[in-house]
Amino acid sequence: MSAPKSTPDPLDVPPMESLRERIGAIDEHTVDLLYGLEPVFEPDSGDAALGAYVEYQCPYCCEIIGTSVDLTDGSRSYIEDCQVCCQPIALSLQVDARGDLQGLEAERAD
Repeated sequence: MSAPKSTPDPLDVPPMESLRERIGAIDEHTVDLLYGLEPVFEPDSGDAALGAYVEYQCPYCCEIIGTSVDLTDGSRSYIEDCQVCCQPIALSLQVDARGDLQGLEAERAD
């Protein structure tokens, strides 16, 4: 009788070890590019805040409105309804390269 053949463990094969080393050596930026991911905000990195609380005056009813704005997307414009009179307000955020809020403009959206 012949002895049964032993099959090598696939994880012990040298090409697999090489592959494991290459995968383990990939930096975060390369993974983001490879999978088309957005950059990640790291809370301990000392970067700017994710958002800010701002107050502005409604251009329709003149009430002071408070809201949180997202600073992670940079400068942009969007529509937000007044919390008092429900009219549409065009908000324009100005965010610098570090992610700090530089200004906010509120205008009538009609």
